[in-house]
Amino acid sequence: MKAVAALLAVVLGSVTPPAAAADVPDIPLPRGSRADGDRHASALAFRATVDWYAKRWRERGIPVRTVGPYTARGVDIVRFVREDAAGPWSAVHVYRQAGKTWIFFVRRPTLDAGRPTE
Repeated sequence: MKAVAALLAVVLGSVTPPAAAADVPDIPLPRGSRADGDRHASALAFRATVDWYAKRWRERGIPVRTVGPYTARGVDIVRFVREDAAGPWSAVHVYRQAGKTWIFFVRRPTLDAGRPTE
């Protein structure tokens, strides 16, 4: 299980910490989805979740680049990478692992992250 989590961190290519939905207010979740640590268990199947997000981005006029779907070591992945600098998130990852669909948010890095405050 730890190997799969490490694989996902590498595959997803995220260098910024994940964000909980409460930390990123403009990211919608499919009805019935629930938080599970730094990710969310989707109430929908994998393809339905991907389609649900693609529709939401179109409706909101949010420019995203869709990467995937692709499979890496048995994990199906689709990434929605935000193409503008607006908003507090830079990507939403939808992945299916062991038959369960997960949603993972990537917070947009801030310019002063890691700098000491004055």
